[in-house]
Amino acid sequence: MVRVDEGKIKEMFDYLHNPTEDLQESDGVLVFGRRDPKVAKSAYHIYMKGLTDYLLFTGGIGKDSGILTDLGLPEAKWQAALAGIIHRVPSEDIYVEPNATNGGDCCRFSIDKILKENLPHNDLILLVHSTSLRRTQAVMDVVDEEKNFQANYQRAGTNYTFNPLNSEDQKEAVAEILRLDRWPAKGWASEQLDLPSELVAYACELDARWASEKK
Repeated sequence: MVRVDEGKIKEMFDYLHNPTEDLQESDGVLVFGRRDPKVAKSAYHIYMKGLTDYLLFTGGIGKDSGILTDLGLPEAKWQAALAGIIHRVPSEDIYVEPNATNGGDCCRFSIDKILKENLPHNDLILLVHSTSLRRTQAVMDVVDEEKNFQANYQRAGTNYTFNPLNSEDQKEAVAEILRLDRWPAKGWASEQLDLPSELVAYACELDARWASEKK
């Protein structure tokens, strides 16, 4: 079994999780889907604070869909249903984009939905799983330029409790660090000039050791 430095994993999370302090009012919230019900709950909290006029849920069936894959239920539709049925967000303030299967398409298809519905978008909040905040903003930077789309962004996490001792959380943090390191060269995300090289090196080491362990 691969031994992991939990301290370095925590450092990775602290870098990846970069929410905006003191969220201000926005036109809308782009809610990135996942099987975690905390996503819809977090969106509801932002809405009920009067910080937004609408919630746009994005996400089809992807790598984080879990049991939703077996049900054939897109993440966006499930999260929107939770927001409307459990948290009582009015249906007229909920929009759904159920076709994206990766983060890049979530960004692209959300923009397409905003433009198609003629939704206001000067100021938007990106609501994302806590480990994916920085990468999502980096992808959105590229997609905005690709689509000639302009908005002022704030970032909010989903109140997920990250545990550096948890193997799933460890692997997710490592994967996100590697994406931030490798995706800019592919044109998939903006370069993070402050990305700590020592964290990249450790992520590469763990990734290789985990791959070797599977053989």
